[in-house]
Amino acid sequence: MMKLMMRMMNLFLPTCEEVSSLASRAMDEDLPFRKRIAMRMHLWMCIWCRRNAGQVKLMRNLARDTVSSADGDARLSLAARERITRALGQHDDPPSDT
Repeated sequence: MMKLMMRMMNLFLPTCEEVSSLASRAMDEDLPFRKRIAMRMHLWMCIWCRRNAGQVKLMRNLARDTVSSADGDARLSLAARERITRALGQHDDPPSDT
């Protein structure tokens, strides 16, 4: 009975690779009901996917916090911009065929 149940779940539940993609997509958009439920069932059973989804969420939150806490008016000084422009200008010449 248990083997039959496991086979049925494998037929209907997404793979770990699919869950990784779905978990990432779920942060940006609303998943269809069926995919959302299938992903949650897989996460409930698979510790590795649950950990992966948690890590992706953590990284996203850390990146968002870093961007939001950064000074919005932070800009390069004029001297720094000129140094970068000069450095880029030195590399604009095409390589010679020697």
